[in-house]
Amino acid sequence: MPKFDSSMSAMLDVFVFETSDLLEKLDDRLIAAEQEGLSADDIGEIFRIMHTVKGSASMMGLQSMSKLAHSLEDLFSLIRDNPSISYDKERLFELLYDGSDSLKGEIESLTDESVPLSDFSDKISAVEAFADIMKGKPAAQNESGSDGYNANDIFSKDDDDKTAVFKVDFVESCLMPELRAMTLLGQLKNETLMATLPKNLDDDAAGEQIAAYGFIIKLKTDNPLATLEKIKNAIDVMDAQEVLPQVDNPQLVHSNEKEQSKETSQQQVKQSESKKSGESGANAIISVKLEKLDRLMRLSQEIVIAESEALHSPDLVPYRNNIPNFDKSARELKKLTDELQDMVMSVRMVPISGAFSKMNRVVRDMNKTLKKNVRLVFEGEETEVDKSVSDMLGDPLMHLVRNAIDHGIEAPQEREAANKTEPPLVTLSAYYDASDVIVKVADNGAGMNSAEILEKARQRGLLTKPDSEYTEKEIFDFILAPGFTTNKTVTEYSGRGVGMDVVKKNLEKLGGSLAVDSVFGEGSVFTIRVPMSLSISDCMGLMLCGQEYALPVTYLTEVFRAKKEQIVISPDGHEAVMPSGGGKLLRVIRLSEIFSLSGAVEELDEGIMLICQTAKGEAALFADDVTEAMQIVIKPFSPILASLGLKGAGFAGTSILGDGSIVLVLDANEILKDGE
Repeated sequence: MPKFDSSMSAMLDVFVFETSDLLEKLDDRLIAAEQEGLSADDIGEIFRIMHTVKGSASMMGLQSMSKLAHSLEDLFSLIRDNPSISYDKERLFELLYDGSDSLKGEIESLTDESVPLSDFSDKISAVEAFADIMKGKPAAQNESGSDGYNANDIFSKDDDDKTAVFKVDFVESCLMPELRAMTLLGQLKNETLMATLPKNLDDDAAGEQIAAYGFIIKLKTDNPLATLEKIKNAIDVMDAQEVLPQVDNPQLVHSNEKEQSKETSQQQVKQSESKKSGESGANAIISVKLEKLDRLMRLSQEIVIAESEALHSPDLVPYRNNIPNFDKSARELKKLTDELQDMVMSVRMVPISGAFSKMNRVVRDMNKTLKKNVRLVFEGEETEVDKSVSDMLGDPLMHLVRNAIDHGIEAPQEREAANKTEPPLVTLSAYYDASDVIVKVADNGAGMNSAEILEKARQRGLLTKPDSEYTEKEIFDFILAPGFTTNKTVTEYSGRGVGMDVVKKNLEKLGGSLAVDSVFGEGSVFTIRVPMSLSISDCMGLMLCGQEYALPVTYLTEVFRAKKEQIVISPDGHEAVMPSGGGKLLRVIRLSEIFSLSGAVEELDEGIMLICQTAKGEAALFADDVTEAMQIVIKPFSPILASLGLKGAGFAGTSILGDGSIVLVLDANEILKDGE
């Protein structure tokens, strides 16, 4: 059986997106409030979030989800209206986090028809029981009564000729008429609201009363007929009438003066709506499914490749000089494709704070279990990355943060014994490095014991050379091996030998990498390097031993052919070059030696120097020659190529050139690191 009515299916994506966003904000608000105490702003914001989720879920026909949100809304209505009321704060937050998790779980399963809708009756009962305890008595009966109300009750002797009263009836299928009533009042915000029946729309019985007796609105308005027309056009309104005093059975009544102003008021309504439409259009923001942005990016990539194929076709080369304005048209085409690429990339960029903030909940839950009182600190959270990169970072970050708290941070008594007075910290930081984004997960815990890791690696048969030949970096890299763990016991969070290898594999799918560093007794740092975007990159083509390669220009500072006087060779054979603009000598890294290739240009003054600057320093890469600047789409290595270790050998990925050939893309970071 379908989870939704066919009329609601089209709204599912918007509902999932907006509700998920609200629940993420709820978690952030709860974490801050739990640490600093519930403020009036916190109470109001949590109430509004639950109120919105309740209404949206009800509109989608998700009644159990709506009722759970409603019960939490009522709880905060009670706290909001009774600031001095006493309650168990720890129990309150347990109910809130449990409710938030339940709602998020339901959201995640909505698109899976094989998973039935959840019944939250037990959770609703728990919230209601907690509310009863707060009240100090059994659940109170509704005080608004069930005898209905009469429109005459809303009139008073102070009413003037601008006072108008309307009776509104909603359609029978309206699931939450009190919500529709609130929405209607929001649409009438330009009028002066004087009173409504029922008086309190937050009251539990308000919906039933509106369904049975209608919704009565009293306000001041210069154009009652225009207001009536606006009411009739509101969502789920079946009928609306203007009511005059002393009418026992409210019905539509017009005076002669109102009839005469009907045409004028309707015209005013049209002008007002037109003006509002224009104002909202200037700052309109729409939500777009990520799949559509992915498709747009792929199309822009294909356009760039097709442009390259067209402009560099071997069949065209002999004739392009004879084609009038060819070069001008080619430049204009490249300008347009560049603008398209920049626009596609800009709409996909989001702050990495979205991925960071989700870790707040991980830390909070682990602190509750492990009692380590770890603080989470963010640095550079405004750094922007591609939306798909941000989404895929969620799982690696979760594993690294959990590992840092469970495996890295010591228990309070251990930190005290080690004379550590600073609070336990896990720091998430992000910054740019050329076309990449660096994300670090650092902790000030116990650090890693390289001798212990080496011994564990020996027991598992991972060593391939004598112990003395392993550097600390190589030793720390063992923890990224599948099934590797130094935990002696299995806990809720680690010790099963899974996690770190998964992190590494997920990052490699992004074209990224993971590095490990640690100081025993002081802490550890896990460094993630991922491309800022999975889109198009500007590269320089270079030749090496008869094969073309590509190097991202973000690393390049200068390209030149060195003269003999610029070249320096030390007595021990180390080669260096002076850049053409002067400055310090830079070491020369022969790419042919890095990649173990034969047939390369030998003399340094006969090849080409490419000055590269990365986080690892600055150096001159030596190649046979350069070809041309190119725009390419860098693809991560396939599983087969990745298994050959190309990622760590100085290559970032592959791409397809305009003539259909495949080119390897160099990774300057790895090359400069290996050349140290």
